This record gives sequence, C-alpha cells and structure tokens, in this order.
Amino acid sequence: MATNIKITTPSDPTLVPFGRLVDILQAAFADQDDIVDPPSSAKLVDVVELKWRFSRDQLFLAQDAAARVVGQIWVEDVGKDAYLYKLAVDPALKGGGIGKLLVETACDYAKKAGKDNMRLHVRIELVGNVAFFESRGFEVAGEGIHDGFERTTFWKMARRLSGS
Repeated sequence: MATNIKITTPSDPTLVPFGRLVDILQAAFADQDDIVDPPSSAKLVDVVELKWRFSRDQLFLAQDAAARVVGQIWVEDVGKDAYLYKLAVDPALKGGGIGKLLVETACDYAKKAGKDNMRLHVRIELVGNVAFFESRGFEVAGEGIHDGFERTTFWKMARRLSGS
C-alpha cells in the first residue's frame, strides 16, 4: 500500500488542506474516545491551530496516487531533540504502512537537522500505539501526568537519532 504513497513537505500554506488535516486527525483519534482519560487533545485541534503549527513546525503529508492527503505528521524543534506531533492516517487506510513511512520520514528529517533524539508522548492505555512506536525503534524513556491527575497518563518515548 505505502508504495503508492508520496510524502510531501508543503512550503506554501495556501496549498495545505487544513480542513482535511483536521478531519483526518479527528477520525484517526476517534476510536480513543472511550479508552483514554483525559480525552485526547486531538478533539480540540482546529484549522487555526494547524495554521499556527505550520508557521512553526515541519509538516509531512502522505498523498495517494490521486494526490489526496491521507496522512500527516508534524515535527517540532525542541532544541537538541525533535518532537513528533499528531501522527494521523485516514482510518480507511490504517495498517497499510503509511504511518511507518511518515515516522521514518520525520526521523530522517530530524537526523539530517542534527537532532539527537526524536521524542513523542503516547497514552498508557494505547498499548497498540506503544507497540507501533517500539517497532519503529522508540523506547519508553519516562512517564508523564496530565494536569489534574495523580497517576501516570502517558509514556514519554524517544528514539536515538545521532550515532544511529
């Protein structure tokens, strides 16, 4: 499946289908509604936030053979490291290798930019997501607690980029 996918890095915000990106994010994270507590912040993402992120972060889009956007991942510069934000693939195409392709593209980008590690957060309840990122070379590097909670609510994961 992923062989028909092209990864692009748009530089012109007028060419980015921000509404489509919001739709993909909300659809990709919808199955978490009854699993994670607190609810996913993806439910609150809107076009305004994505336009702000576009002005600051690096966006990678996955497009099918018809140039339709089917996935996204954002890379935030956090000093010596980079941070993955909101990997999302159209749920109809889940399991086709698009997520792997997006993660590897983002990690290659960060490595070429001289970053030491790629970091991300994964909710502890999402064991399939943890396993996915472990299969991409990430390891649990710590735990985090959302405001208002007294228990661990997410894992901090990292993948070494420098020297790899």
